[in-house]
Parts: sequence; structure tokens; C-alpha cells
Amino acid sequence: MGILDTIGDAARSTTYIAAVRNLIFMTSKPTTSYSDRGGTAIDEIVLHGTESTHDQAASSNALANSNDRSIHYFIGRGPDYLYSIVPEDKAAWHAGNPHHVKGVLDHNPRSIGIEMYDTLTNFDFTDWQYDTVAMLVYDIRRRRGIARNKVVSHASINSVERADPRNFDWDRFNRRVDDISNLLGGLLGPAYRLDISPLTLMQVKGW
Repeated sequence: MGILDTIGDAARSTTYIAAVRNLIFMTSKPTTSYSDRGGTAIDEIVLHGTESTHDQAASSNALANSNDRSIHYFIGRGPDYLYSIVPEDKAAWHAGNPHHVKGVLDHNPRSIGIEMYDTLTNFDFTDWQYDTVAMLVYDIRRRRGIARNKVVSHASINSVERADPRNFDWDRFNRRVDDISNLLGGLLGPAYRLDISPLTLMQVKGW
């Protein structure tokens, strides 16, 4: 299943794709650095900032070519650097505990990781990145039923070693996800509105 999976008829698909339009720029930059999830359910999305000392091309290539770390998606500062790196059904190596820090858990089997490019000298994110990460997170949450409170920062699950994504405006991000959810919920029906109750979902799908 592609990230822009078909949504019923052509008109509905066009409406959906228009709402997450930045994702049409995504290309594949595959890696072999991943593992099986071992049957663990995907219930979390982890947002990262690269805090890189390299440019966007070198930073994305480093993630694709590394032998000990990887990510599902890379969002650069514009549409030329938007990549799918690890398939969602595989565990990327982005939120584990390789240094065996006490109290830090391995989130790799349960999570999807999204890396946003920033630098060690400029901890900020562009309008494109805010829009794109919101569109991507909306799409993943809708497809996989991931709750709002399960979209977390790397810092929140490994505060001992990590502080990323620094200076990320979570309120702005969440408002943008809500805007997409409300738009598509209004145009395509309640099944496209995030965080509706299980009872409402059963009614919508006729279970």
C-alpha cells in the first residue's frame, strides 16, 4: 500500500491527494538498515530533527547508507528533499536504546520515525516542513489509527541523550493536522476525521 492509497472513486482520491499534496513530491531512497517488527503493533510516530553538520543531500544520504541507524521518512527544507527510506511495515533504527541508558526503552518496534532536516547552528523548520510533516502524520494516523498523544518527540522518549526536534512548534503542527482532519472529514465523511470515538467509527463503517 502506497502512502497515497486510493480513496474510493477518482473524485474522492483527487480530494484526498489535494489535501496532502506535498506528499506527491516524495521519492524513495531505500536502505537495508531495518529489522522486522516481530509482530509488534504500530501505535506511535516519533518526530526527529537531524541537527546535522552537513547539507540536506549529505544528511539524507547518511541516513540511507548508515549501518546502525535509519528512518522511515526524511523531510528536507523544500520539495527536492522528501524521501521514503524504510518501509512502514519494517522497524527503522531511530528510537532505540543502543547505549543501554537506564530507563530508556526501545521504541523501534512500535513506531514510525520522521526526520526533519535542521542544523546544529539553526534549530528551525520551514513552512514547507510544517505543512509536509502535518500532511504525512495525518495520512499515517488515518491509515493506522494512531492517537494524537502517540505523536511524540525523540526527546520525550530519550531525554537523557536527545533534545530533538528543538524549537519545533507543536501547537502550529497540531493545528495544521487538525485543519486537514476537519477539511477531509467534512468533504469525505467522518471516517477521515481523526480521533473520533470507536462507537462513531463503528457507525460510520456499518459494523
